[in-house]
Order: sequence, then structure tokens, then C-alpha cells
Amino acid sequence: MARWALVVEETDGIGDSRLWAPKVLAEIEGTHEEALAELKRLVPGYKPQHPVTDRHRTLLRDGDTFLLISRGSMRDYHCVFRVWELLWDSKRPEIQQERLRDNPAG
Repeated sequence: MARWALVVEETDGIGDSRLWAPKVLAEIEGTHEEALAELKRLVPGYKPQHPVTDRHRTLLRDGDTFLLISRGSMRDYHCVFRVWELLWDSKRPEIQQERLRDNPAG
């Protein structure tokens, strides 16, 4: 059975020092559709780091990708949410072993 990471990428910092910071919100074992359904459930309630207080939020979807736009008092911020298949983790070698067991060809 596949393992999926539900990931958000959001801006970290302000001004010219803004960087993208990915974060795994959850892991799901099951089908891609089950993982996508869980992501769809999590996204509307997600509280991004910026802005501290939002005046307006807009949630968009393009296929399997969600975009949350948060309008703060001075600027807009956004987060991108996706489902990624978890293939390998250096701190958890059992994940790669599970994958090899489920798919011997690679």
C-alpha cells in the first residue's frame, strides 16, 4: 500500500528574505484518492504562519493542487498544498523496504 505525505509550502519570512518552507502536515497510507480527500479536509482550516491576522482568505484548486491566498493588513501571502508519494526517508528505512516489497520492479 502506498504512503502519502500531505505537504504545504508557504512563504517563511517577509520582504526580500521570503523563502519557501515545505512542511508535512500528515501521512496517509492508502490510495492517492484517499490522501487527496484527507488533504481537501485539512486545507480549509489550515492557519499559515503569515499573515498573523488575515482579512480575507481565498481557496483555489487545480486538479490535485490547492492554493490558499490570505490577505493581511499590508500584503497577500499564499500557501500551496499537494499530495506527494513518500518513497524514501533516511531516518525511516522501513518506508523504502515497504515500497520495495509492494513494487519489486522498483
